[in-house]
Formats: sequence, structure tokens, C-alpha cells
Amino acid sequence: ARYGELLEGVDVVAQRCPEQVYSSFHLYVVRLREAAAGRAHKGVFEELRHNEIGVNLHYIPVHLQPYYARRGHSRGDFPNAEQYYKEAITLPLYPTLSSEQQEQVAATLRSVLRQ
Repeated sequence: ARYGELLEGVDVVAQRCPEQVYSSFHLYVVRLREAAAGRAHKGVFEELRHNEIGVNLHYIPVHLQPYYARRGHSRGDFPNAEQYYKEAITLPLYPTLSSEQQEQVAATLRSVLRQ
């Protein structure tokens, strides 16, 4: 919930959970909105890493993995999965992540997307 609050006004689609549902949120994935994604997903990812924010990618579309590529799958086979991959960035989330660290993650993401 804290990330959701901190990311208000940031050009991302933040993870949401319906009120009647309780989730452990073992991952916290944001999706770059179209305008932000135009900055190039890879560039945003690398800039966050450069600023010591331990972002990650979850997940590369299965059909683009070597095993499935060798079996004839290729780009364009599953456009929704590919679009998600172009937009998604996983923010740091773990039990000992402090409020201050979450604030730093959100502030850095906000700054990177404004560049």
C-alpha cells in the first residue's frame, strides 16, 4: 500500500489489490505508462540501477525463451505478453525494506521519468 501512495502522480501503473483481498505482494511490479515507456524501458531500468535502485524484470515472455524459440515461436506470437514485458519493472520489495528506502525508490523513479 505504501508504494501505491508514494507513486501517486508518477507516470506508472502501480500494482493494486482489491479491498477484500489480502496479498503478500512478493513482487511489486509497475508498468510504465505509454508516455514514460516512450523513454525506452531499458533506459529507465538502467538509470534506476545506476542510481543503486535494485529493480528487476519479471518476466521475459516464455515464447521468447530459447527453448520455445527453437520450437518455432517468435516475436509477435503473443503481443500482450510482449507489451507487458516492454512496460514492466519490478521495484525492490522485501521484509526489511524501510520506509525511507521506499521513499528513495519512489523519488528516484519519479526523477528518472521526468528526465
